[in-house]
Amino acid sequence: MKKTGIVFPGQGSQYVGMGKDLYDRFDYVRDLFAAADRVLGSSITDLCFNGPEDELRQTYNTQPSLLLVSYAVYQVLRKETGLAPALVAGHSLGEYTALTASGFFTFEEAIAITRKRGLLMEEACPKGKGGMVALIGADMAKIGPVLAGISHDDYVAVPANLNSAEQVVLSGDADALKEAVEKLKGSGYKKAVFLNVSGPFHSPLMTAAADRLKTELAALGHGDLAVPVVFNVDAAPGTEKADVDDKLYRQMFSPVQWERSVRKMADEGIEVIIEVGPQKVLSNLVKRIVPGIACISVEKFDDIESAKGALA
Repeated sequence: MKKTGIVFPGQGSQYVGMGKDLYDRFDYVRDLFAAADRVLGSSITDLCFNGPEDELRQTYNTQPSLLLVSYAVYQVLRKETGLAPALVAGHSLGEYTALTASGFFTFEEAIAITRKRGLLMEEACPKGKGGMVALIGADMAKIGPVLAGISHDDYVAVPANLNSAEQVVLSGDADALKEAVEKLKGSGYKKAVFLNVSGPFHSPLMTAAADRLKTELAALGHGDLAVPVVFNVDAAPGTEKADVDDKLYRQMFSPVQWERSVRKMADEGIEVIIEVGPQKVLSNLVKRIVPGIACISVEKFDDIESAKGALA
């Protein structure tokens, strides 16, 4: 079997109906959904399958629901193919799925902590005060000095997701982001897209939420990492469980080093990268970052059946 890396999606990949295909096929997937309902004290199953979409899009619902569905897909992929990944990684929230797949969190712990993380992120900044904007075709060398000149105190516009050479997402104060978009005109980016998110994620405005999250993380058990995780904050593979809480703490207010993470997987000899979970957001990025490496996405049963050939 080829040396395989698994990547798990973050917020933005959710949609109403996700997970239903595998739920209908496998008892152990239904058991995972039932366990998530018990942990949360409400039916995340019904929300995943029936919506409403606006409620699913609330950060405190999106995070546990995406983890649930992505982890369920991973379990089916593992059982149906015998896959043992060499590396795992996840984009922002997806890092929690990666850590669950690796064994650091139990599934129940992961559901509970992602609900708490979502609540803390929602509460961190008054609605409308912060936001995020994607710059398509931005050059960090050109935009970095402009952002540094704009940002001071809580009036910040900073890189949040370094997704690929063609895509940088900024985060921070809503007015600072608007100023940044204006001042960066002429720097070479092709388009600015303000994102439909509830806060300035991966910016210094998340520091207070990160402090509270650190306390929550410390109260959980910490399992050994059976598979190295390539972490968002430094794009480095790690298996030392004592380091994980600090990396998750810093992830809250630091940029997601996604392009570097994918390149690191390639440097480690990964031959196939599989995006496991809803949609194909990460697959599309991976194909641009390392076009020479096979990349597939799996979400439904037919995808998993097709993956067997790519892994052989």
